[in-house]
Amino acid sequence: MRPRMLDCLPIPGDEPSTLFKDEHLWVVHKPQGWLTHTDGATSRPDLVSWCDEQVGVHHRLDVDTTGVIAFSRSKEGAQRLQAGFTDRSIRKVYYAVVAERPRAMNGEIKKPMPTPNRRSAHTRYSVKRSSDRCHLLEVEPVTGRTHQIRFHLAEIGCPIIGDARYGCAVDRRAPRTLLHCAELKLAGNAPWRSPLPADMVAYDAHSPSAVRDRLRRDPDTDCFREFNGAADGHPGWRVDRYGDWLWVQQDEGTSSGPLPEARGVYIIDGKRDRSHGGQDRMKLLSGEAAPMNLAVQEHGVRYRVILGDQLSTGLFLDQRPQRAWLAENTSGMRVLNTFAQGGGFSVAAACAGAETVSLDLSKEWLQRIPLQLTDHGISLEKHDQIFGDVFNWIPRLARRGERFDLVILDPPSTSIGTKKRRWSARKDYPELVQMAASLVAPGGALWTATNHRGIPPRRFARLVQRGLPEGYQFERVCPLAEDFPCIEEPHLKTFVWRAPK
Repeated sequence: MRPRMLDCLPIPGDEPSTLFKDEHLWVVHKPQGWLTHTDGATSRPDLVSWCDEQVGVHHRLDVDTTGVIAFSRSKEGAQRLQAGFTDRSIRKVYYAVVAERPRAMNGEIKKPMPTPNRRSAHTRYSVKRSSDRCHLLEVEPVTGRTHQIRFHLAEIGCPIIGDARYGCAVDRRAPRTLLHCAELKLAGNAPWRSPLPADMVAYDAHSPSAVRDRLRRDPDTDCFREFNGAADGHPGWRVDRYGDWLWVQQDEGTSSGPLPEARGVYIIDGKRDRSHGGQDRMKLLSGEAAPMNLAVQEHGVRYRVILGDQLSTGLFLDQRPQRAWLAENTSGMRVLNTFAQGGGFSVAAACAGAETVSLDLSKEWLQRIPLQLTDHGISLEKHDQIFGDVFNWIPRLARRGERFDLVILDPPSTSIGTKKRRWSARKDYPELVQMAASLVAPGGALWTATNHRGIPPRRFARLVQRGLPEGYQFERVCPLAEDFPCIEEPHLKTFVWRAPK
């Protein structure tokens, strides 16, 4: 079963920009998550509406793809663009980031498209730069077929990172397909160029600086990952920022890495095998201690975290895109957040106007949720916290006839419940899915997530499917946050499944 909806989300504040404009043509830089024109089915932003005048559409970029796109503003402009695309005199240059290097450093791909009419297609490519984690290709489509570059690179064994259609449908190592239209040249005009976007710079340059710089400038976000281990060139060294403080995880046997400026630094020496406990506590390495219930924010939503007292801060930064989605799209929904811990999902949904139920085995963690709701002036009347074992409470809620528009499953990799039974995501996730599906309202959604590194994406999808009732549709693969680059299969897998109506 493949996801039937694969997309990326617009980046807040990342707007289109004009590269060239005269009485005949309007050339625009397209950000990720924007449609070329409205699809009539979603509320996604689109370039034609952004132009706010009647423009002619002569070529398109996928919602994932960034870069140069040209519209006509007059009959003459339309004729010039149409003629250029018809006689192939318009030159388009793309850049793509792939995990596997092509066998030849330069080459041509001539394979018909996988459509009923098998239209011919021709693509040229060259390898511009390579590193141990990825390769940057310059690609020129000679013909202009839909998805031509994506299909052709996959056909030679080099699918674009993040391309869930022509690569692995469940392995989203990047929040989008890393494809960018860098240049468009029309006869009689100088080439129009768009610089490589921050997420592709991070992969190409083996440096996270471009992505993190954007987060540092965001006035509505002050918590994110500064360094993500080997993917950022520092194996075993992960640094999270929470406001003015750093929270560092260092794997045993690895060397220390860089530390950005901070008022205080906490560190924990992580064990490679944490399944049997015995993990050391976080300790203050340098600077001043953070206040209790430190307030941080993501995309304008305020959360409270604890540094220095737990194995977790209560807010998992790799799920930031999912919280951002909840804060924008769950108005009027009833949401069940199981294994809620600090309640990040619940707070985000509550800010959108959802009704929430948070379920966790830790009373200490649950008590933190009302404080965060109060920070936003949200009444506690429609937001319940249930202290108890998820595996006991899900059947109880089902017997009471409770139904939810969204049920979130984000359990720990292993846990021991009230009956002292050890639960493992690797073995027992299907049972959890089967239980939780009984609480999903008709047409509602089930979110399934795991950060178990021993469960690759394909296996996790199969585990979930084994527990799903008949009729569920695989709707979406949620990508990692952009500040969590990876050079292998992603540690966090979050899949959305839609219940039948």
